[in-house]
Amino acid sequence: MKAAAVAARSHAKAEAFASDHCIPAAYGSYDELLADPDIDVVYVGSIADEHANLATKALVAGKPTVVEKPMTISSEETKELASLSRRENTFLMEGMWTRCFPAMRRVRDLVASGAIGPVSVVQGDFGWSTEDCGPYDRIWKPRSGGMILDVGMYLGQLGNVAFPNAKMKRVQAMGIQRSGVDHTALVNVKYGKSGMLVEGSRQKTGGEPWQECQCEGGMLQFYVTGSANTEERVVIEGSKGRIIIEPPAHVPSRVRLVQNGGRGVEREELFEHPLPVDTFAEWNYPGSVGFTYQIREVGEALRRGEKECRHFTLKESIQVADMLD
Repeated sequence: MKAAAVAARSHAKAEAFASDHCIPAAYGSYDELLADPDIDVVYVGSIADEHANLATKALVAGKPTVVEKPMTISSEETKELASLSRRENTFLMEGMWTRCFPAMRRVRDLVASGAIGPVSVVQGDFGWSTEDCGPYDRIWKPRSGGMILDVGMYLGQLGNVAFPNAKMKRVQAMGIQRSGVDHTALVNVKYGKSGMLVEGSRQKTGGEPWQECQCEGGMLQFYVTGSANTEERVVIEGSKGRIIIEPPAHVPSRVRLVQNGGRGVEREELFEHPLPVDTFAEWNYPGSVGFTYQIREVGEALRRGEKECRHFTLKESIQVADMLD
């Protein structure tokens, strides 16, 4: 799979980008690109405000579509795109590239194998300093700015990994705003297979305290911030041990499995999945060579005739969108 064309609202900018990256064709409108019969799949990488509109155009044109995360800026728009994809029988994927990394696939396999027993708690963080972001940077955009829509999905998708058969039951969040957008947010998410928390607070009703219905699930806790460059470590705790996704967890290459071996005894195993060699290119962000994993997965899905990615389904996109809302 290779880049065949690029489109922008400005033909000059599209041509400049094409020249810099050896792309053979450049268009001054998105409609022109979508009309090109040589385009097999479209990647929507515009500002998030335009994702829903451009992805809709691509799907209606019959083009398999990958949309940079977040897929849209609301759960409602994400559900509409997923429905449109099914009606048009056309491939659609949110660009959650982290899921395509071999290290993340290792994590899912370890959880599924029961290596750490039932998962009870997942904790993670993702922060990068916005100190150098000017007043017109995308992070300050009123509709699509803020840290939740920028990096919140990297942590939110971990609930699908740790509790694949569970449903979100409750989301609690608190945060701090800056320049009108969320700048720091702390989030707790409760997952359960069935049932909900039953309120019986003695203070309120004179009954029993909060009690849990019988269900499978656990808790996801994370924070995102634009005030600090955080460690970005993820820990998945189970009854028999833990899985640690070593920093930086959104471009994972090292996974540590720690299993309980008895009182005061632990066994450790390190799984290393080095990123592809990237000495041939310069990247805006470290680890960006990992996009090749996502490109490969999309190509394989299309060759199999599938309409969504196995590693990050539309159902999962909708669940994460519900959480971020």
